[in-house]
Amino acid sequence: MNHYYSWLEDYFARLDGKEARKEFYERYYGGWHETAQKLAEAILESHRMLASYSVEAQERQAQIAQSFFASVDEILRAQAESNFVASRRLAEQAIRGQEATQALAQESVAAYVDFLNSMFSFYQRAYKQPTEAPSEAETRASDE
Repeated sequence: MNHYYSWLEDYFARLDGKEARKEFYERYYGGWHETAQKLAEAILESHRMLASYSVEAQERQAQIAQSFFASVDEILRAQAESNFVASRRLAEQAIRGQEATQALAQESVAAYVDFLNSMFSFYQRAYKQPTEAPSEAETRASDE
């Protein structure tokens, strides 16, 4: 029979009782258990740090987004106010333009009416003059 013994089996064969085996396991695997526990704690701590950094990054992004939208809101309000002022000025200018156009039209109509009146009175005087004798002053003015 070819049976190979490992050094662990050989050691267990020499140990007497369960207490010796327990002591061996504690000595041999205790270091591994402690190392595995430290590794688990390090992984847990790194996850906590990552979660903390993630929360901080999200808070910063929220602040940046809030700041961005606040500035956009402020810009839009300023533009709306500026547009309102400009449109009010434009409306005032349009009213002034209408008033100026109306005044010009009234003056033009008045000038045209005056022109027509002068023409009418000229023809009226010309129509009345042949029946009346020319005055002495008018004949002297026409001779000169």
